[in-house]
This record gives sequence, C-alpha cells and structure tokens, in this order.
Amino acid sequence: MSTPVSTTPSSPSAPDRDGAGAGPRLSWGAGTAILAFIATLGATIVTSIPAIAIGDDTGTAKAAGSVVGSILQNAVFVGMPLLIVGMVAGSLRRRDVGLVLPPKAWRIPLYVLAAFIVYLLVSAGLGELLNAGGQEDELPEKLGANESLAAGIAIGLAVTVLAPIGEEFLLRGILYPGLRDSLARVAPVWLAIAVAALLDGLVFGALHLGGTKAIFLPVLMAFGVILCLLYQLTRTLYANILLHCTNNALAITVALDWSVLGGLALWASAVSLLTLLALAARRFEMRLGPPRRPGGPAHAG
Repeated sequence: MSTPVSTTPSSPSAPDRDGAGAGPRLSWGAGTAILAFIATLGATIVTSIPAIAIGDDTGTAKAAGSVVGSILQNAVFVGMPLLIVGMVAGSLRRRDVGLVLPPKAWRIPLYVLAAFIVYLLVSAGLGELLNAGGQEDELPEKLGANESLAAGIAIGLAVTVLAPIGEEFLLRGILYPGLRDSLARVAPVWLAIAVAALLDGLVFGALHLGGTKAIFLPVLMAFGVILCLLYQLTRTLYANILLHCTNNALAITVALDWSVLGGLALWASAVSLLTLLALAARRFEMRLGPPRRPGGPAHAG
C-alpha cells in the first residue's frame, strides 16, 4: 500500500472532516465480531416473514415482498451488530466503523474508481477462467425487478442503497476489523490484513448463496476482498458504500436491459439518498451523549 495504515481502530487519529472528533476508536476482537455476525444471521430469519406473508401470486406482490424484506434485513445488518458490540465492547459511534470522512476526502472517488477498475479486470478474468461468459445473474428476476418499471426502480434502489449500507456495515465495518485486529496480535500486519480480507471475502460470497448462480460466487468473493482492501486504504466506509452502490447499479442496469441514461439516473438517485442518510446519521449522533467506553483500551473478544 502506498501509505502506512494502522490496523487498529483504537489508534489515536486526527479529527475527521465531518465533525466526528478526534480520539481513540473503539476496538473489538474476532470473538465479538463473529458473535455479532452469527446473531445477525439468526435475526435475519425474521426478515423473511413479510415476504412470505405478502406472497408472490402477482409481480407486484413479489416485488413488494422483496423490498420489505430488504428493508428489514439491512436494518438487522446494522442494528444487531450495534447491539452486540455495544454490550461487549462499548457504545459504537460512526467513526468506530469508518462512517466518517477522513482528511483529503477528495481522494475517495479516485480510490473508488481505481478499485472498481481492478474489480472489473478481476471479474473479467475469473469469468473467462470459469467459462461464465454469456450467463446472467438471476437475482434481479428472483426479486421481481423485471415485473414492471416501478418494480425495477424499487428493487434497484433497494440494492443500491440498502444493501451497500447493511452489508458494508456488517462485513467491513464490524467483521473485517475484528478479524484483522485479532490476527495482528499473532501475525505480521500485512498477513493479518490479507487473511482477514480473504476470510471476509469468503463470507461475502457465501451470503449470496441461493440468490446468485454458484458460478458467480468466486467473483463476489473477490469483490469482498477488494472492498476490505479499499476500507483498509481509505479508512472510511463511505468509499466501500459508494463502490458497492456503483457495482450494484451497473448490475441491475445490465440485468434489466436499461439504457445508459436509466442506469445513471438510478446511480445518481442512490448516491443522493446515501448522502442524505449520511447527513441524517451525523445529525442524530450530535444529539447523543458521550459514548460508553471501557476504562482502558478496548480489545474485547
């Protein structure tokens, strides 16, 4: 990597650009991260109930069930880790999970663009290796996105706004740092980063089992690794969310055979909504009292 990057969120750092302040970031270990992940998976079982209740007798019902399920699932992806890590290690704030703008934030789009190009090259290479050329992802169809234009837009916003927030928070904001920091205690920093990124990528691919064709899973695993390295380099989850959003916007545009203009409109709408949500999160945090912190450096689990 071009710049030295501390592996521990608890390392003192300069004030962030969006007012999150300076000071040590909360840190947690692999045990806490894995516990939060398992608890989250268990809780997501409940999120399938509305879709089952709504049914899939019509295209509208199928799409509505998918959107409601996505809202609930990604709410759990954020809420359950907040609860588990909060109970074990201390109250989380935005900066603890990288939801802040670092110094020189103007570099973020450049890093995202570079990471996206790398991912496209890796994806193309794996596609050739796995003989996946010509095959299409069936997930948008399974979600009901092809039933109507309204369904396509609703599903499109769900996968470009909700999924990036929930998946990046859980996997790169919680799981990856926990794995990395625990490994860094017994292995060189570079090895801890590499192994944690590989494990996180495997989990990311596994989460898409059943929704995506098996032949695409290695590509998704590679994407998960790239997202970990992007977070490690930029120290901000906003970069990950932007890359994840961009990739999903491209995927849904291709799957639904939308025009370039339609895809750009979806992407711009998603980025606008993500920006509003980030501002709302900042505003909400400003109203909170001081976070509960352990007496000394926190390395739970």
